[in-house]
Amino acid sequence: MFDLIKKIWKTKTVTKTDLLTEAPERFRGKPIFVSNECTGCQACITSCPAKAITLVQNDNSSTISLSYANCIFCGICAEMCETNAIQITNEYRLATKTKTELTVTKQATFAKLLTAGKEV
Repeated sequence: MFDLIKKIWKTKTVTKTDLLTEAPERFRGKPIFVSNECTGCQACITSCPAKAITLVQNDNSSTISLSYANCIFCGICAEMCETNAIQITNEYRLATKTKTELTVTKQATFAKLLTAGKEV
């Protein structure tokens, strides 16, 4: 028993000094809006299990917002997007000082906005 206590006190803390500079190629990191190719099909919104993507429609414009605070980085939104308007990056460092900095909004510029159950 005395030997066990001795070993506990002699054990030193091990710290990792080498940080990963780049994530592996297949790592699912932060999803981003990469182009204005969005058609407004809302496949990304309906397929997101965490409900991290929202669409706010006004009379003249629409805004798509993506909350990294709610995102579980599953990549389903990018898989469901037929026009590749959402892509998954390897970026994993998302530390911010406030939660509002984790929300990205983009003005939607699609020609046709599809609403649920209605053709426009």
